[in-house]
Amino acid sequence: MADNSSDFIPCMLIPLQQHYLLLPNATIAEVIPMPRLNPASDKPNYWVGDCNWHEKQLSVIDLETLVESKAYDISDANKLCVLHGINENVDIDVYALPCYGVPQLIHLNESALKLAQDTEGSDFLHYQIQIGNKVAYIPNLDRIEEALSQQQ
Repeated sequence: MADNSSDFIPCMLIPLQQHYLLLPNATIAEVIPMPRLNPASDKPNYWVGDCNWHEKQLSVIDLETLVESKAYDISDANKLCVLHGINENVDIDVYALPCYGVPQLIHLNESALKLAQDTEGSDFLHYQIQIGNKVAYIPNLDRIEEALSQQQ
């Protein structure tokens, strides 16, 4: 029997308020308890604040607010998911997203990816997919990081 284990990609399924976020495992630097955030001033509504992390200033954004252009209350977020910056054209090493539970490691292959029905598009998403009864965002990290760099 052939070994098809290389066809599976290790991903993290991260609980947001209304959706989930699906990211390759390698993009996640760390998941930490929600720290006290310094409020953001003169920033867009998706920019919820910043905090210190390993002696770096960490920008914290709410992905659902960015994608849907409506503000969400993040006071129930209990974790912070720290992401590595991947866009070589901008100067962002790390940034973070609030999450609402424990991210879970899942292994997906192409056959597990089904486009979600009746979803609106966004420049900040590649796709929205259906995983069981959950809708997960597959974000456009390059575009998100470009937006962040324009606000720094």
